[in-house]
Amino acid sequence: MPGAGFPTHKSSSQVEFVLANGAECEPLLHKDYELMLLKAQDMIEGMAMMIKATGAKKGYFGIKTKNAKAIEVVKSVIGNHPIEICELGDFYPSGDEYELVYTATGRLIPAGGIPLNIGCVVANVETLMNVKYASDSKPVTQKFICVAGAVKNPSTFLCL
Repeated sequence: MPGAGFPTHKSSSQVEFVLANGAECEPLLHKDYELMLLKAQDMIEGMAMMIKATGAKKGYFGIKTKNAKAIEVVKSVIGNHPIEICELGDFYPSGDEYELVYTATGRLIPAGGIPLNIGCVVANVETLMNVKYASDSKPVTQKFICVAGAVKNPSTFLCL
């Protein structure tokens, strides 16, 4: 799954909080932003499934404040789920899981630790979308990628 390649099976852990990372750490990337605009409902449903699977009492959906349109779209589909938007700063490395966990929960991941050590699971928004797809028996064999930087047309692509 997306992110730094951490296994999605961590959702089988029992935690207090599930955090969605929609704040790409690298400043030129925009894949997660575009996916939030187009697939927010699937992400929220996948997050709700992870909240239930982990026994979490709450979810936090981290999005950078500069992505106001994504915040609006995600808020519009949260409904009655125990999920709260966590607005993150527009700086590097906002989007790093240490920063996200601390901003959302006030908890510090110990040196050399992982979010599970302090009762949290962090999942990338594309992972949450794919959790929903897998639960609907849709194959999760595609990957979204972003090409940015010194290119003529920065773009996001679906690789099949």
